[in-house]
Amino acid sequence: MRLVDWYLSLNLGQKIVVGIAVPALLFVFAYLASLLILSAAGAGREDYPAQGGGTPAPASLRPDASASAFSAPNFSLKIKSARWEGDRAVVEGTWQGDLSSVHCDLLEGGRAGSAIDWWDRSLAAKTSFARRAFSQEFVRAGGDVEDRTDPKGDYWATCWAQFSEGTATGDDAPVKGKPPAG
Repeated sequence: MRLVDWYLSLNLGQKIVVGIAVPALLFVFAYLASLLILSAAGAGREDYPAQGGGTPAPASLRPDASASAFSAPNFSLKIKSARWEGDRAVVEGTWQGDLSSVHCDLLEGGRAGSAIDWWDRSLAAKTSFARRAFSQEFVRAGGDVEDRTDPKGDYWATCWAQFSEGTATGDDAPVKGKPPAG
């Protein structure tokens, strides 16, 4: 009876808050309880493949084992240079890891700039797997282009690499020098 008396003594605004809060808390509690029960039962685990290429993780580390022996693989992409050479921009860089592909874009307006349609997108980045290096040339697209280069503009190159294991990473750098007019 005390709970009912307490509720009846509340004003209308307080009753509305209690009327919303109590069902919300019950929903959250039921949701968390169902997650706990389902995870304890192992439900849904068969829907996902094992991590790490199907190799199961060790049951436990030996007390004297080093945790660094189980560090993640090293994947990286680094732009070494980005510069204007006459009427084209050239980006060169390197990577570490088992590269699948690399793609670069030319941005106008700084690091958070926008892609422009000035360059020919049919020219893909060139990769040298022996040297673990890539290069991308941005040349003017043929025909009419909406965007023109501004010799006073701020241009950045941004490159992204996709690795065989599904990891992706990128780098960006300012394009040094002056672009051609138009």
